[in-house]
Amino acid sequence: MVGLVLKRRAPHAREVAKDLIGWLQAHGHRPLAEPEDAAWLGAIASDKSDMFARADAIAVLGGDGTLLATARLAGEREVPIVGVNLGSLGFLTEIGIDDLSAAVDRALRGEAAIDRRRMLRATVRRGSGESEVYQALNDAVLSRGSLGRIINVETHVDGKFLALFKADGVIISTPTGSTAYSLSAGGPIVHPSVRVVVLAPICPHTLSVRPIVIDDGSVLAFRLRSPGEELLLTLDGQQTVRLGADDTVEVTRSPHYACLVRSPQLGFYDLLRTKLGWAR
Repeated sequence: MVGLVLKRRAPHAREVAKDLIGWLQAHGHRPLAEPEDAAWLGAIASDKSDMFARADAIAVLGGDGTLLATARLAGEREVPIVGVNLGSLGFLTEIGIDDLSAAVDRALRGEAAIDRRRMLRATVRRGSGESEVYQALNDAVLSRGSLGRIINVETHVDGKFLALFKADGVIISTPTGSTAYSLSAGGPIVHPSVRVVVLAPICPHTLSVRPIVIDDGSVLAFRLRSPGEELLLTLDGQQTVRLGADDTVEVTRSPHYACLVRSPQLGFYDLLRTKLGWAR
């Protein structure tokens, strides 16, 4: 089975999906699609979580945002994700439309080059004793709940005090996310294979605070130390959780990976040059 996830507003998404389903059916594969798309595509209805449980590969037709939303559901089954760029930048969605069926075929045969991208696990521990667990492929961002005010974020690494960040917030980024929000905040570009996380303060109110690179086996803990303020936890820029003064956020390396099918034509450094214009 092959799952299809579409960005419905993306140009040509339906046409590309129809072509792929025709190819899948001609080669004896059953397509899965989200319930909103399944009927008109002629596919089996399946939500994203169910796709990871049933599919042998997942094709994401959209942009990086669509891929991030899909990858956060990655679990113990490391299902290959074929990201097809129908958006603007497409840094994570490497596969071109013309190579889509061939990339899916390679993934199904176990012959595709796979990037096993490390993810983050963010655990919110409420003052009431309850806890909630979230995942992110790019980053977990702690930011202020109200505009125009600096917040104080107390930060510990492996139980040891690191800093009280006086800033608009803090970005906790994977190597995959180092080319996203973290880069805009002055963080370094990190190759996806390096086992680290980047802590990048957002607009810190001091000249001495700079992004810091930490081993991804560390346990990072954060707590708001600004009375009367609210803290927001945002995962991959898409999922937001509100936090109070009695809540703590613990960020660790996730036990799960996002398995992205690589383009045979483009490597990481090629993407830096062609997509981000690096070193031009």
